[in-house]
Amino acid sequence: MTSTDGIEWLGHAGFRLKTSAGWIYIDPYRAGDGPPADAILVTHGHFDHFSRDDVLAIAGEGTICVAPAAVTEQLKGRTYSIAPGETVEIGGVEVLAVAAYNTSKLDSEGRPFHARESGGVGYVIRDGGRRIYHSGDTDVIPEMDEAAGVDVALLPVSGTYVMTALEAAEAARRIDPGVAVPMHWGTVIGTRADAEAFVSAAPVEARILESVE
Repeated sequence: MTSTDGIEWLGHAGFRLKTSAGWIYIDPYRAGDGPPADAILVTHGHFDHFSRDDVLAIAGEGTICVAPAAVTEQLKGRTYSIAPGETVEIGGVEVLAVAAYNTSKLDSEGRPFHARESGGVGYVIRDGGRRIYHSGDTDVIPEMDEAAGVDVALLPVSGTYVMTALEAAEAARRIDPGVAVPMHWGTVIGTRADAEAFVSAAPVEARILESVE
C-alpha cells in the first residue's frame, strides 16, 4: 500500500505537502491557518486555484511561488513562471509542469473552460524516490502519461469544468498510481458522492482524504 502520509487536503483542489524542502502548498483556496509555506504551486489563474489572499496569508519572506506566467505577473517576491514540460527545483525537490486543459468541458459559446493555449498546468513533484501528481483542472489528456507510475495521483472528480468521477477513473487507469485521491469537490462544485463514485470506479487503490481545514 502506498501511503498518503504528509499529504493534507485543504478542501477543493488545495493540498499541503510535507517534503524534504519544507511545506509545499498547491492551489490553496480558503486554506485557513497552517504552517508558513516554503513553496506555493498554482496550476492556473481561476479564483478557486489562485487565491491571492490565501497566497499572501501563508507566504513568508522566503516563500517560492511557481505558476504559469499569467499568475506570477500578479505576484511579487521569489516567483518562477513555468509552462508545460518545464521543471524547477526547490530545495532538492523537482517540480515538473504537465499540461492541463479541457477537451470536452465547454462554456455556452462552445469554448473550453480551460483552453490548452491558456497554459494551465498540473505538477509532478519528485521528492527523493516519491512522486506526487496534482493534475490541475483537466480532462483525460495524453500529457498525463508524463505522470505514469506516480506514487500518488490527485485527480478532480466533480465534472462540469473538470473530469467526472468516471473520467477520473479512466485517468487513474492510464496513470496507474500507487494510490489515487479525488479532489475538486465539496467547496465550489462537486459533492462527496462524486468522490465516492470515483473510489468505487477507480481500477487502482483510491482513498478519500478528509479536509484538515
